[in-house]
Parts: sequence; C-alpha cells; structure tokens
Amino acid sequence: MNFGPRLEAVADLVPSCHTLADVGTDHAYLPVLLLQQGKIHNAIAGDVVPGPCDAAWHTVRSFSLEDRISVRQGSGLTVVRPGEVEAAVMAGMGAETMLQILRDSPEVWQHPSFRHLILQPMSDSERLRHWAETAGWAIVREDLVEEGGRLYELMHLSPDPGWQYTGSCWEVGEDLVHHNHPLLPKLLEERCAKYRHLLEQMDRSPRARASERYATYRTILEQLEALENGRK
Repeated sequence: MNFGPRLEAVADLVPSCHTLADVGTDHAYLPVLLLQQGKIHNAIAGDVVPGPCDAAWHTVRSFSLEDRISVRQGSGLTVVRPGEVEAAVMAGMGAETMLQILRDSPEVWQHPSFRHLILQPMSDSERLRHWAETAGWAIVREDLVEEGGRLYELMHLSPDPGWQYTGSCWEVGEDLVHHNHPLLPKLLEERCAKYRHLLEQMDRSPRARASERYATYRTILEQLEALENGRK
C-alpha cells in the first residue's frame, strides 16, 4: 500500500517504542505502517467520530492486526489510560486542537513513561513551539514534507524541563534552519507572502496600522526576511 509522503514522514519521526497512540487515526494507516516497519509493538487508534473508527476497524481487519491495534472511539487522549503508551501522534489537525487535547489529558502526557509527542499541525505551528518551551518539552527534530503541492510541518517532542527555543523566529522551526532543509526556501517564501498580504490589508486602515497586531506582523515579516536573506 502507498501511504503517501506525509504519512511516511510522520512515521519517520516516530521512535521505536512498545505502544503508541494515534490520535485522530482516520483509517489507522499510520499504526499499520509503523507495525510493518517494526517500530512499534502495539497501537491504540483513536478517533472521536464513528465513521473513521469504522474505517480504522476495516483497515485493522484487512491487515489481520486485531491483536496489535486497538480502535477506540473518543476525544483525543481520553481514550488512553495513564501509563498505557510511551508516545502519541497527532497529525492533520490545527495546533489549537492539539493544545486542547493536551489540556484535556495532562495525566497521560505527564506520566513518567510517556516520552514522545509527534505533531503534524495543519496551521499555527508557532503555537506548538511556544507550548513546548512553557511545558518543558524539547523539540528534538522538525521536518518538512510536500504532498499534493502543499507543505506540511512535523515535530518530534520529548520531555526536557527548562528547554528553551533557540530560533530567531517562532514561525519557522530552528531545526529546519540549522539543517538547511531543502524545502525551507519554499516555506519561507510562503510565510513571507502570508504576512505581506496581511500587512497590505491592514495598511488600508490607519487604525489597523496603529494596532499592536500590525507591529507584531511587521516584526515577524522582518524575522522571516532575515532568514530568507541569510540563505542567499
């Protein structure tokens, strides 16, 4: 089965562990891929919607993995008992949804045996970098992958109290800059275009130009342009 570049990139970030939770599993393709790779022994595939859970069960049965993958319907990490998994994946959802899931189940990710968060946000990745610093989780690695003409950001986080983000811009992962990721120029181009557009829209209103948000957007654009120019 062809799982696609995005899902394969997510799987690449998952470290070897015994049991993993796949939050918002949809068809449970990721647990199947990780089991095929030998990176995990068991998985909990959770989804809040009945339809995806039915699709996940169909996938699990078609690969004869009923004894390795447990499909559970419920919200976020509430389907997981504290100490039951060492890692969790949240992919294909916005950062705010991920943060709400974490707020709802601190007993799961704060458990001593829980060591890895693999995140693939669809938006607002900077909010996850801020969360990592305040929550005592280090960003171990970041990655970018392109699928269907769209860029996807990925992060691997592990507990590290006192860790601080060293990047000059929260919008773009420092690990991507440090390793000179081949897709970084495209990401910077997209981010710069986004903030130029926002500023152009706000320029039409004197009140908007005088706002704190305008100043924030201007600062972010300057940071992004500095990264972009530093690569030329």
